[in-house]
Amino acid sequence: MGPLAPNIRRRMPVVVDRRLLLLPILLCLSIAACSDPSPAIDAEGPASRTGDAPTYSSLESFVADYWIRPIPAQGPAPADWPEVEASLLPEACGTCHTQKLADWSTTIHAGAYSAGLSGQLVNWEQSSPETVRSCLVCHAPLAEQSAWVGGTDGDLSPNPTFDRDLRDRGITCAACHLRGRQRYGPVLRDGSAGSFPPEAPHNGANRTEFFSDSRFCSGCHQFEAPAPAGKSIQNTYQEWRVSRWADEGVSCQDCHMPDRRHLWRGIHDPEMVRSALSTEWLDGPGIRLRLTNSGAGHHFPTYVTPEVVVEITQLGVDRTALESRPASWLVARKVENRDGLWVELSDTRIGVDEAVSFEVDALPGAKFARATITVRPDAVYSSVFAQFLRGSLPDTSRVLLSEAAGAAGNSPFVIFDETVPITR
Repeated sequence: MGPLAPNIRRRMPVVVDRRLLLLPILLCLSIAACSDPSPAIDAEGPASRTGDAPTYSSLESFVADYWIRPIPAQGPAPADWPEVEASLLPEACGTCHTQKLADWSTTIHAGAYSAGLSGQLVNWEQSSPETVRSCLVCHAPLAEQSAWVGGTDGDLSPNPTFDRDLRDRGITCAACHLRGRQRYGPVLRDGSAGSFPPEAPHNGANRTEFFSDSRFCSGCHQFEAPAPAGKSIQNTYQEWRVSRWADEGVSCQDCHMPDRRHLWRGIHDPEMVRSALSTEWLDGPGIRLRLTNSGAGHHFPTYVTPEVVVEITQLGVDRTALESRPASWLVARKVENRDGLWVELSDTRIGVDEAVSFEVDALPGAKFARATITVRPDAVYSSVFAQFLRGSLPDTSRVLLSEAAGAAGNSPFVIFDETVPITR
């Protein structure tokens, strides 16, 4: 099936293709293989004094160099720094930045090294460290978060700076704000870079407008490949770039970090999802519901793992259902890896400012119509984890994947549930 037509009358079964079983790991491996390799990382890291911090001559050079991943090791902190300034753990940052730590702790970023991911990677930690590193590139990108480090010959060896506790924190403050032991951040609210005295904690911060630029987010939210049907599997930045939101100067940060809050609400947040959509009943003939992507700056949904289910149930005069199953439509993108080649099975997502009408013919005796819209943010993962758990797994992997399956199974929520009289 191709892109969703403006009006859809046929019913589509809501199923998860079991051939997507290895989607998460295959995605990591494909992305790692298709991305530009980062330079070999010295486990001791770059020089750490203030004057040796990386410098960027322009926004373009910042874009090109800031997100080399794995992020090069920070190296030893200056000897006169107290432990709280030298630590890479987010809790150390939270000593001063309490609200930001509290916000971050509630996010997908904080849980990026999740039970679902670690439950898979634990099987390859020794036998295939390259597989593990390919996933950590986005899920735990600091060099200090990897048990393995690249040598000048391209081979991997044990990383002397590996910090397991830091790895388990996922995408940390340091991943976005620390390079060569120097802090980087956005310009002040008045637009100035500000100034810091020599005695400022951790030598202050280097401020740049790049932190308010959507390209800052594209390192992990835009893949160049794979791109089945000519569309990258993670195509969020490009979807935004060609939209009116980009033309109007509305960045990723404006929507996902309002007032500079470190919340990054998205497909898992009911209020965020509701704000992306406009829903309205249309006059007959038939029963028609229109859904418009009026508030998301990219496709709805943007990635390949969630799905949104639209259902219409016809009710009699006593408001009992006239059919055993409601009419049902799936809003999602389905992809599959066939012997190393990614193919698109279907794409029924809704583009920016696009509207889609879902309609059915009214049944004899139908007096009311009830529509529900259910978001399943972890739909593919639910299927993947269930498949894994039906197989043979080491005990540690089974415990972690059981936890992940429970969380994924509890993640669906309803964003729209309304019953209206049928007009003929």
